[in-house]
Parts: sequence; C-alpha cells; structure tokens
Amino acid sequence: TNNLAAEEGYFYVVDVYRGFGMERVPRGSIKYLRVVESPEKRFWTKPAWNGGTGQQAPGMAWDDFNNKRILGTVPVEEDGSVYFAVPALKYVYFQLVDDQGRMVQSMRSGTIVQPGERIGCVGCHEDRRESVLTDRLPRAMQQPPKRLAPWYGPPRTFSYTAEVQPVFDRHCVQCHDYDRPAGETLNLCGDLNLVFNMSYVELRRKGYVKVVGAGPAQTQPPYSWGSHASRLAQVVLEGHGDPAVDSKIHLTPEDVDRILTWIDINAPYYPEYAAGAYGNNPFGRSPLTAVELKRLEELTGVAVSKNPFIDQVDFTRPEKSRCLANLEPSDAPDSPYQQALALIEGGRNRLAASPRPDMTPEYQLAERERLQQQKYERLRQIEEVMRRAAADGRRVRLPADTDAPELPADTVAP
Repeated sequence: TNNLAAEEGYFYVVDVYRGFGMERVPRGSIKYLRVVESPEKRFWTKPAWNGGTGQQAPGMAWDDFNNKRILGTVPVEEDGSVYFAVPALKYVYFQLVDDQGRMVQSMRSGTIVQPGERIGCVGCHEDRRESVLTDRLPRAMQQPPKRLAPWYGPPRTFSYTAEVQPVFDRHCVQCHDYDRPAGETLNLCGDLNLVFNMSYVELRRKGYVKVVGAGPAQTQPPYSWGSHASRLAQVVLEGHGDPAVDSKIHLTPEDVDRILTWIDINAPYYPEYAAGAYGNNPFGRSPLTAVELKRLEELTGVAVSKNPFIDQVDFTRPEKSRCLANLEPSDAPDSPYQQALALIEGGRNRLAASPRPDMTPEYQLAERERLQQQKYERLRQIEEVMRRAAADGRRVRLPADTDAPELPADTVAP
C-alpha cells in the first residue's frame, strides 16, 4: 500500500545487463545508476530556436528541449541489480555509468514514482513481454534501498555556463580563444552570443559532442552516443596527442567528470525555461530585437538572425564580433562599422541590466512569467493539500476562486 504522506518512492532493476544491446556490455563494467530529473516546463515564448529537431520556445539547448537536474547516483550490485529511493512525483530517467563516469546506456523517456510506491523493471530497454526468471532474490533487494549520492552539491537545474564553462576557462581558453591558432580550430571562450555562448556553439556545430538531442525515435544501442562516442571526451581523457601541450594541462577528476556528465545528459545549456526581458525577441533569448537584428544584417551583410550565424555577434567583447570582419574599422559615428558596433554594445548593456538565466541565477522573471509562476505555485499548493488530506483520510474544501492568494486555514492539513 502506498504511503501518500511519504516524500519519496522506490525503484528497483533486477539486472541492468538485460535489455536491448546489453549483450555488448561486459558484466561488472556498470558501476553506477544515475538518476536525472527533467523538470516541467512552466514558461514559453512565441519566438523560437530550432536546432534541427523542432521548435524550442525559448531556446534551451542546441537540439534538445529540456533542462536537467541531476539527482544523484547509486551503486549497481555485482549481479546487476539496484534498489534505490527517489523523490516522489518527479519526472526522472536513469543512466548506466561505468568506472570512468561515462554513460553506457540511457533511458530517453521517463517515469514517476508515487509517494511510498515501489516499482521496478527487469533490465534496461528489455522486451516488455519479458518477465523475471530467477531462483533467488537480487542482491540489491536483500538490502534497504540505497540513497542517492549527490553530484557536487544539492540537486539543481544544470547550467552549462556554471558547471562546464569554468573548466574551459581554467584550462583551455589561454589557447582556444580569439586570435589564437587553436582558437581558429575551436574557440572555447565563454563569450555570450544571440542564444548561447561561444564554446557551446563551437562544440555542437563542429561535432565535438555526439548526443541524440530530441531524436531519433529508435532505441539507441549502448556506447552509441554520449561521452563514449564524442571527440571532446576522447581529448579530455587521452590528451591532444602533443606532449608539449598536454604537459601544461592538469584537469582534476572533477573537471573531467563535469565535462563527461554534461555530454552524457544530452549536452544541455540553459538551466531555466524563463526568458526574462527577452521573451519577445528572436529565439526568446536575444537581447536585440528583430528590428535591430535586421538593421545589423543590413550593415554587415551577415544573416545574424539565422541559426548558422548566431555566433557572429559577441555581447561579451563586442569588438570581437565576427560579423564586423567585413567592415572597414572607422571612428566616424555614422560609419557602418560604428553603427553595427553600437547595436551590439547596446545588447551588451541590456544583458548587464537584465541578465539571462545563463548568466546568473538571480535573473528576473518577466511580468507574464511572474504570473505564470504564481499560478504554478498555487496549483502545487492545492495538490499538496489534497495529497495530505488523502493520506489522513480527510475531505477538504477548496475555494471556488483558485486564484485566491491564500487557501483557507481549514483546508490545510495539520
């Protein structure tokens, strides 16, 4: 019987080595199961970003729609079983992780456990008609459910600029930046552009990261995507192949894990769906309006409002913007160069005054988003009241006006 007052539920897997393609995975190589939450979307914009797998409104990642929250990992037993507790009523999915911290196989759908509920599966992507054939209780089920070990702190929505970019800033940008030979091949600076930042666009566009994004629909075999299939992971783990370069780079185990984990959870970028001050602008993220981008295109001859050219505008160092390369530098205020530079500097100033969610967790919601958030919190409050009442076997009376700021005291469970 479910305990509706509980804050968590329980999952088990009988044998992670059973399932589609898992015969390729050596027994004993899976060390952990990672639990990732895909939080609900509460905000939207009319302008959208399309990285190739559909409309994102606003832009969230190169070709995926979701933000992510890593809840933690649990060890997998030698017989392939695992039994663990997960916060109830969270939309989560699971990944199998090897001893290098690399994802071997991943769910691409999700599941939810109700308060106090215990549910499980045979393996990973196993045939849905398959049942458990065992003459003994799996080792994990002979113990209490494991607790999730956190990923470098409390669970939080994953931000590329907060979790991954600092690694590149410490170890890579001294070579991989503008005006450097290595930067011409791959620029890993964190300068902000119309939707993302420079390193994110470079890694995704140039194929250094292989992830599935929002497709394809078919089940993918183990090792076929993520860090096991990504060139960036190979460089991080094995080096550049140049002893003179590699001797100067000293990544810590945490540095490596941050990069590999980011790849393995489908390379997200934004931590939040909120667009703040820029919800009506292109992609739901640009600090420049559609009219301003059109004018910038007229001045530079570069289609900066089109997806392939979003990195041509640099709001961190406007003078480095690639779209200015075809213009003759001039100090004359009415010159095309100065007009274009002024537009980009205007975007920089707006971001300084009203940061995007990729810049700080202290970003401000737009008024429309604030009202949406207020409604969301109200509905969550009602759900919690009803859940507690059901757990206590009581009836509750909800007000007719569900937009009222407070619930009457007699509806709240003690």
